[in-house]
Amino acid sequence: MVASAENACFSEIICNKSPNCVEFFKQKEAGPILLGYTWENYVTICVLHLPQLEPDIEEYNYENLTDIDHGSSVLKMKWSPKTSMSIHPVGLIFCTIGIDFQLRLFTLNNKMEVSVKILGEHKSFINDCCFEPSQGNIVASVGDDKKCRMWDVETGEVAMVIPLSSPGRNVLWNINDPTKLVVGEQNGCIRAYNSTTFQPVFTLNSMQSVGNMMSCDWSILNPVKIGAVIGKQWFVWNIQKGSLPESSGTAHHGSSQEFKWSNIHDGIFSTRGRGPDNQFHLYFEHGDQVVISTETKVGTGHSWHNLLPICAVSDDRKILLYDMELLQ
Repeated sequence: MVASAENACFSEIICNKSPNCVEFFKQKEAGPILLGYTWENYVTICVLHLPQLEPDIEEYNYENLTDIDHGSSVLKMKWSPKTSMSIHPVGLIFCTIGIDFQLRLFTLNNKMEVSVKILGEHKSFINDCCFEPSQGNIVASVGDDKKCRMWDVETGEVAMVIPLSSPGRNVLWNINDPTKLVVGEQNGCIRAYNSTTFQPVFTLNSMQSVGNMMSCDWSILNPVKIGAVIGKQWFVWNIQKGSLPESSGTAHHGSSQEFKWSNIHDGIFSTRGRGPDNQFHLYFEHGDQVVISTETKVGTGHSWHNLLPICAVSDDRKILLYDMELLQ
């Protein structure tokens, strides 16, 4: 049975334009929630205040901290684990992917003064990046040039280049299994590498020619689980049970674009499709039934918070905030 999305949507963040990426910061303790989103040539940083994480707050509210001119069209952003709003010195640190094939590193102080440097670039479009989760001293990126590159955040030097067999779609580190780096390729190959030697550790595949893999994710709550969308299908692997999927199902009637694990509930994941429905779906693992479904007009990107069961979903000039505890 599909639950009503309207029951779970508790707020909207109004945006100047339709976001193409939304990203919660993975905070370590209670306090204000950081949410960043990208649109056209800008990155916007918001702060959300919820009573669940701030006892002195009576009801939910949010504020826009700043709009940052990126200098070129920006496709994605990822937060550094060094970001802090509570430990002195206050600093917001994130990396962006530009349409100009460049990675930029942004740092904001408590006055919202911005410093930016070009961290590196690929020879074609960059599709994803991530920080090493424990120290944040390395950024990994993948792109259409069939390379996974490691960048030293301090020096900007290339620490390692891993050749891929097809364009890289996702690169993933996991705070609960930091010895591995997972790379998802467009041809459906998902490969884990030792994060010190960068030698292959295991490879996953779907063994089905159902289309290109557009997105994969690695569960923080249960690091043996990796999921992906390939063509119109979703797939879930348990790396302890072999290289073939443990379960699969139809994600969307059109092409599937995004797969994300919940950071709060083990076994819950979400997908987004592109045309004609542009739907957001939420699933319980091992079930073919969609638990929640909502159709957005435009927009790409969604993100799960890591302390609350909240998911942010981009829409037409707004971001929808869903609280999964409100599902009925």
